Amino acid sequence: MKKLYTTLMIAMMGLMTLSFTSCETDEEIAYTLEGTWTGDMSIEDWDGYSYVSSEITFLKDPYTYSEGSGLWVDYYDHRGYVPNHFNWVVEYGTIYIHFIEENCNLKIQHYTLSDNHFSGRFYDGHKEVRFDLFNSSRRYENSYDWDYWGGSHYYTRGAVADSTTISRPRHRIK
Repeated sequence: MKKLYTTLMIAMMGLMTLSFTSCETDEEIAYTLEGTWTGDMSIEDWDGYSYVSSEITFLKDPYTYSEGSGLWVDYYDHRGYVPNHFNWVVEYGTIYIHFIEENCNLKIQHYTLSDNHFSGRFYDGHKEVRFDLFNSSRRYENSYDWDYWGGSHYYTRGAVADSTTISRPRHRIK
């Protein structure tokens, strides 16, 4: 009977660890979201889709885990641009945005987020908005057009030598 009880307790502890495991915490999402994202928004309107170029900067509050403020700028073809300040928070994987000047809210639930790509969709009233943004504040090797720069042998001075690997000349001073 004691063996059965021990086996059941071990099985229960194993199941409990699986039930408390999540894919990504709100703090990790907020950390990944921090920075400037640029790209396209496609807004479904009465005439099909219209496209807007957007730049969104998420600034993380250093005293909290998963919230902050930011600036959202939509650039229209020949009509100029519209900037909006906002506050944001991540709760249970959902990104909530409150636009300060317009006093309206936005909820982003259906999205994919990595270090350099943020895409998905949200609803602006009854209009679906699809977005495809790239992180312009973090640059990666695959962010550059290597053929334009002469292939992968193009490096900056910082990439060639680290300050810890430079050795001093070895000669005697007489």
